Amino acid sequence: MLIARFARSAVLSLLAAAPAAKAADCPVTTLVAPFPAGSTTDTIARALAKDMGTQLTTAVVVENKPGAEGQIAALDVLKAKPDGCRLLFATSGNLSIAPHIRRQPPYEARRDFTAIADIGRYTYLLYTSASFPARNYAEFVAQVKRKPGQYNYGTGSNTNLMAFAHLSQKSGLEMTRIPFKGEPPAIQEIIAGRVQAIVATTMGVPHVENGRLRALAVMGSRRTELLPDTPTLAELGVPALDIVPWAGLFGPAGVPSATAERLHAIVNKALASKEVSQAARAAGFELNASGRPEFERLIAEQDAVYRQKIQELGLLED
Repeated sequence: MLIARFARSAVLSLLAAAPAAKAADCPVTTLVAPFPAGSTTDTIARALAKDMGTQLTTAVVVENKPGAEGQIAALDVLKAKPDGCRLLFATSGNLSIAPHIRRQPPYEARRDFTAIADIGRYTYLLYTSASFPARNYAEFVAQVKRKPGQYNYGTGSNTNLMAFAHLSQKSGLEMTRIPFKGEPPAIQEIIAGRVQAIVATTMGVPHVENGRLRALAVMGSRRTELLPDTPTLAELGVPALDIVPWAGLFGPAGVPSATAERLHAIVNKALASKEVSQAARAAGFELNASGRPEFERLIAEQDAVYRQKIQELGLLED
């Protein structure tokens, strides 16, 4: 009788635990990317998804949801069930800038999302079309000043916008903004000569190598090995935009700690893999695996930095 009662109790305990175990397993894990196929974000997200899928032994897919400088993707994940099955491949553009550039923020990064894992850092460069009459930054500034307001610059993210606002403020540029749903379509318009310049990620490097674009300056503190002859802004005598252009993985608010830690370990293992490392190196993207507490501190610190820079640049929308 005692044995039977014990067996029945054990079975009931297993049945009670079964739904929780099942909820932690996703038939499909989706990484929602805020920019279109062909972007640096998309490239890294797909390399990451492939390795994560191998570890989880279930499908991990990338779903591109471009638009509104990454806010459409962020709002999609914000509304998702907090079970770790739908995650945001977030950037500083949609989580550090968007909440501070609008008077009525669509969300707050630390309140509305669960930080899962740090992924890495972008490198941004100033590109012009090959047809633009400037072969270096000094010539670019001089040409734009000759025709104030007559040239266009493209943006495919909030970071593109912020970086160009910095250049305009520091060098006295007056150009017209043309917004796009991501860097790939903006780059194509610059190649065609309909837009003259953009500050964008290293996705423009292959077009520099084939002669369709020119890279005039690196926005960061050091040169990129992809284009070692391209100087930094500091080398050109222009103050650098002192921000960290980060990328990371987030879930909606309320993801259980155990689920977040499990996903964090999976992501960090993927970042150490040969395939992801090669994809990042080819894309000029710097991987940066860290602990969750360190990543959460970065988000908090950069939240304050971006808020201040947006105020200094006068980017707060009416």
